[in-house]
Amino acid sequence: MTRQELLQRSSTLLGRFAHEVKVANAMGQFDINTIAEDFLIPVFNIAFDCPDLCNQNRIQMNFPAVDLGCKTSRTSIQITSDSSSSKVCETLEKFESHNLSSDFDSLYVYVITERQNSYSSQKLTEAANKLSIKFDTSTNILDYRDLAKKLSELTNKQIERINEHLEEEFRQADANLQFRNNLDEFLGVSQQKIEDEKRTKKYIPSVFVETSETKEEMRYFANPMFFFRKIDDDLRRIDLDHFNELLGMAKLEPVADNLREITTLEAPNSLFELRTRFVQQSTALEAIQEHVSPFSWYGDRAERFVPSDYLTGYWEVFRHSIQPSGSGVFSSLEKVSNKIGIAQAKIFLVTGMAGQGKTNFVCDLIENQFRAFEVPSSFIPGRSLNDYPGPNRILSYVTNNRFAPDVASLHDLFALLNSVAEECQKPFVIVIDGINEVGDLDGFVAELRVFLEALCQYDFVKIVITCRNEFFDHKFAGVFEPQFSDHLYRVKDLRNEMSDENKSRLLEAYLHHFKIKGQFSNVAIEFLENDLILLRIFSEIHEGKNIGYVPDIYKGDIFEQYLIMKINEFPTPSRQKVLNSLYKICSRMLGEENFTQISVEGFDDSERQIFERLIGEDIILRREVPSTGLASLGIENISFTYDELRDFLLAYYTVVELAASHPLEVNSIFEKIPKWSIYEGFFRYAYVLARKQNNDTVLAACEASEDFQKHYLNNLSLLSADIQTPEDVERVETVLKDGTAERNLRRVAWFLFRKREDSEHLNIRILLDHVGSLDDEESERFFRAMFSSSSDFRDSKWRERVSHRLNSLKDLSEDQKLGLGVPALALALHFAPHAHWDEREATLNFFAKFQLTQEVGGAIEACQNAVSVKVQNCLKEIAEERGKHEG
Repeated sequence: MTRQELLQRSSTLLGRFAHEVKVANAMGQFDINTIAEDFLIPVFNIAFDCPDLCNQNRIQMNFPAVDLGCKTSRTSIQITSDSSSSKVCETLEKFESHNLSSDFDSLYVYVITERQNSYSSQKLTEAANKLSIKFDTSTNILDYRDLAKKLSELTNKQIERINEHLEEEFRQADANLQFRNNLDEFLGVSQQKIEDEKRTKKYIPSVFVETSETKEEMRYFANPMFFFRKIDDDLRRIDLDHFNELLGMAKLEPVADNLREITTLEAPNSLFELRTRFVQQSTALEAIQEHVSPFSWYGDRAERFVPSDYLTGYWEVFRHSIQPSGSGVFSSLEKVSNKIGIAQAKIFLVTGMAGQGKTNFVCDLIENQFRAFEVPSSFIPGRSLNDYPGPNRILSYVTNNRFAPDVASLHDLFALLNSVAEECQKPFVIVIDGINEVGDLDGFVAELRVFLEALCQYDFVKIVITCRNEFFDHKFAGVFEPQFSDHLYRVKDLRNEMSDENKSRLLEAYLHHFKIKGQFSNVAIEFLENDLILLRIFSEIHEGKNIGYVPDIYKGDIFEQYLIMKINEFPTPSRQKVLNSLYKICSRMLGEENFTQISVEGFDDSERQIFERLIGEDIILRREVPSTGLASLGIENISFTYDELRDFLLAYYTVVELAASHPLEVNSIFEKIPKWSIYEGFFRYAYVLARKQNNDTVLAACEASEDFQKHYLNNLSLLSADIQTPEDVERVETVLKDGTAERNLRRVAWFLFRKREDSEHLNIRILLDHVGSLDDEESERFFRAMFSSSSDFRDSKWRERVSHRLNSLKDLSEDQKLGLGVPALALALHFAPHAHWDEREATLNFFAKFQLTQEVGGAIEACQNAVSVKVQNCLKEIAEERGKHEG
């Protein structure tokens, strides 16, 4: 490019900048004037030979008179879009009044739009004459045209450097403008990713049940400009007046009440103002808490209030009122402080076990909450980062979006997202779901630290991250703490935040989404509500089916059905390969006696592809925390997602595969397993599967175990109806009759109490027949054992539990009570003589009222042959009550 072309290009670029400033100012966008200061530094740096030129406002906020200064060349420059004489005059006066001539020998006023044709103001002339340095209005007041002329004095290389700077700035500005124009499309990419999560069923919107407390916390984190009012409401509800009144009675100084002051602050108009507001409130709350703490049970115990001698009497009288009140105040202050802390946090971390709803939580967050409040956000599934090389996976992922800006660094990206946040007055929230799913964990740990370091430098960019517990503890804990502890808020387990009501709603949602029809016993409902992974597996198995009445759920059956279903999803020629690959993992685990993780080293490519597909669903297999040490670098480990599914597969492999091909190896395994961590789980499923498969080899090995009876009783609930036998009935009857082993008696009695199906060999009637054969002394001894606990410290505690059991009937409707069935109602009559008087009378009144119904009448008849005199007396009272009504 010729010199003339270089000068023409620089003149065009400077003219464009002046024009854009003029347009922006006409639209009321005056922040561009501040941007101009940094934009022009490299230009003036070369044009005026100012090697150390810097923004004076970066050195001292609101630096007087000048914006840019160079101590080496002693040159100062004021940048303004106001070309008036009065503005220049004001600059000169401030320059002189602040004695800036001690730092600078020359002063220029650069008008970023256009300067006036002349400056003949008398006042300006006087100000220039009074200035202690030379200032000529014809040469020291410049605009882009004067600057273009100044460039003509430079070398071609210097002009090229200036042009390169201007072109890069405009390229970035154009990219930023395009990004803002395409912001909706950029945000829409997150929705596309969420649709992908729906297709793979990682996110099922209709089965999402929010954890209300965590959702509330997220509101403060992601949209503080809207929800800061709730913080003010909480502050207004804190009552210091009563607490101070109590302090006054004890002759103590009251707490300075400035709560009104921090709740009547002017409403913020920007995120900057909101941040200042939060700092004011936090400082005030901290001061109040410090004063209240000595009078609270929750504060620092080292600071407990100790009265002076002359106040001891007053303190002893009023402390029983002051401390509860102080504790309440302190707790309220703490809760508000936590909310402010969440609103100021930069990182919202959600950790938990696999299958506890983390993906559902963040996807719902973006699709519903963020969308409803127009919070700008970007969703990144952790596993998608595996498609990009380190050390800039996250940046590469973002820029791979065709609507993303052409940014060269994290800082360019965050600066842009930060400016978007300022425009909409809501933080820009990046969401990364499942950082544990990134394959190169060691590389990603370092990358994440750098990413967070950069993010935390930008006021209004935030991030939500989810991670499995074991990965966080093993790999990522050191990333977040202590370095980012001041910026971090962590939710450790979403499931713990879920109420019983929400669990019930979640079960209903799953059944509705998967179109499952059926009736569930209370036992089955409780089982599914308290194991979210099992609920998901159960729902997938029975999708679209009417499964009728479900009295109980057997994990072994569910695992087998699920594995068959998943294997059948592979092409027919590959199905045996899938099963053999899982067997190979089991064989490796048993051979190495390592049940936590297995290296994929030694598996062929086809096997690894199978593993990747199963890992993607994160229900059968998962990518595991790698081993430590040089020898394991670069080696990927896998394991079974669900420990019980692992135990089932190991047992299945042993029963179905090893017992047929290597029976001696089976015996060797059973000799070793008592020392293994999987002992109980493996034994449980091996025994049940051996009974199902009629495998005498494994069955004999199980029954030869020294602690077989313990395993047998522990796993009664796994004996499904199809494998129960009369021998099982004999075994449980023997336990019921043996009063010396109370723990075993309790286990069997309550197991039978919950088994209401007459079609099964093992059911409640065995328990009813047994207690019906006991006399009063034997009956009391039996129920004492059944209702006692090894931790009881009072001999009468068991009677309270009997009473509580009967009292629970009050919470049931009449239909629910009658629906308990004849055996359960008959047992209630056997319980009654051992309950407290109120519960006993309430139970007998119920029987008297409903004795003509089929259910209650059947229960009374079932107790007619009871040996217990006390039970017979109860029957007489019921009959007498009937006689009174008939008479």
